[in-house]
Amino acid sequence: MVVYNELVGITAGAGLLGFAWFITHLLRGKRIDSEGWAAFFGPTGLLLLALGLHTTVTWPFGGGGFEYANIAFGQPAAGFGALLLFAAVYLWRQRAVFAGDIDEANTAALAAFKPVSIFVGALGLAMAVLAVAFVRFQLGAAPPEEPISGRFGHLPLLEALFLGGLWGIVALGALLFAIALLTDRPQLLRWAVRAWTIGGVVFLLFGAMNFYTHIGMYYNLAHGTMYKW
Repeated sequence: MVVYNELVGITAGAGLLGFAWFITHLLRGKRIDSEGWAAFFGPTGLLLLALGLHTTVTWPFGGGGFEYANIAFGQPAAGFGALLLFAAVYLWRQRAVFAGDIDEANTAALAAFKPVSIFVGALGLAMAVLAVAFVRFQLGAAPPEEPISGRFGHLPLLEALFLGGLWGIVALGALLFAIALLTDRPQLLRWAVRAWTIGGVVFLLFGAMNFYTHIGMYYNLAHGTMYKW
């Protein structure tokens, strides 16, 4: 089974943190370095879109009841990646605007994101349903061969609550973002930023940890060992 949810995890975490920081700059009326932000959103968006689409159409998570991971990881990653790429293209094309009056540029950016917020809200709804599915069906328990996470594999509800909570906090941010822009309530954007900051940090740390735990899992399977840490 060839998977790459480690890279998806850290890239999604970085993308969430970056977008939260970007929105904070807009709300505080700070000048946006459009080229710099485009250089950030471009690679993160491309990685998530490519890996998310590949997971969505090829289902690399196969057997052992892990097929659900193709849906839970691949499809949200593809959608988020497409949105980040849109942000990169927009910021690159509007370099002259962002080099001008700060307030006009920031107001124009929020206005441009308003139609996009419909899809952000749709992804938030999907993430919320996935969060419920994690808990309802107690999904996400690691196999015993996986270090760290595998020590809690006999408690499937524990990891289901963790993953459901993580997907849920990101979903909350997406729904608040959509509501804020579609109903002209910019004050809600601060709560979306807080939700995405929490979700981004956890995704980043979780994805980084998986580089260790998944290598350990493959090592245990290949050598018949049972390293737990």
